[in-house]
Amino acid sequence: MLAVKPTPSPLSPFRTVTESTTSPLKHAEDLELVRKALDGDEAAVKQFESEYRPTLERVLMARGVERGDAQDLVADIIAECFGAGKKGAMEVRLLEKFEGRSSLSTWLIRITWNRWLDLKRRDKFRGELPRYEDDEARGVDAFERVADDHEDEDFIETDLAELMAGAIREAFATLEPDVLVMLKLSFLHGVSQTEIARMWQCDQTRISRTLSSARAQIAAETIRMIKARDPDLEIDWDDFKRLCAYGIDL
Repeated sequence: MLAVKPTPSPLSPFRTVTESTTSPLKHAEDLELVRKALDGDEAAVKQFESEYRPTLERVLMARGVERGDAQDLVADIIAECFGAGKKGAMEVRLLEKFEGRSSLSTWLIRITWNRWLDLKRRDKFRGELPRYEDDEARGVDAFERVADDHEDEDFIETDLAELMAGAIREAFATLEPDVLVMLKLSFLHGVSQTEIARMWQCDQTRISRTLSSARAQIAAETIRMIKARDPDLEIDWDDFKRLCAYGIDL
């Protein structure tokens, strides 16, 4: 158990939609859980850990992160949520930054995935960056000198993102139940097409065709639905893939 101490993005392709801040009341339950956990409510802390630790680990592993790396990173994120940073107590606990403009799971997934990307960037650039004599004394990380573009960090908290997410959910709802199960087994749980074919007692080729057809159907239906809501919106499937990469709840 952890020790617990008691504007929309200016992305030019999307400016055709009126954007406004989502009311925090939409995620009142998440806000209440966070408030109780930060106040030291043991039941709330336990609920938070048991619900979000495995969720964040699954998301990372589904995106290709090794289990051990996923567990280590999520452990750091969970600790920071309650103010336990690697360099000691944090002035502001991570959970204190949650405002309820998106769900708690979406917010945490985005933070965790961005942290993983930052770690990979550090691995790539470390050793290639300029260092200065007083860096160590000042506790400066040379990587932090590299400019990082976060202009769309709050993208999933816009009305546009909510509109897009709704279209994706509706598109998934058009799939037959068994096809949806196949997709989840393949892309969420990493089950091979050979194994899925064995489960359905059919040829692997059929599974491959079914999955390809399902992906095409989801893409086509999503774009169709979004165009039905706003015919003037300039958007394509890559924009939806980016939305999913930010951890939107589907």
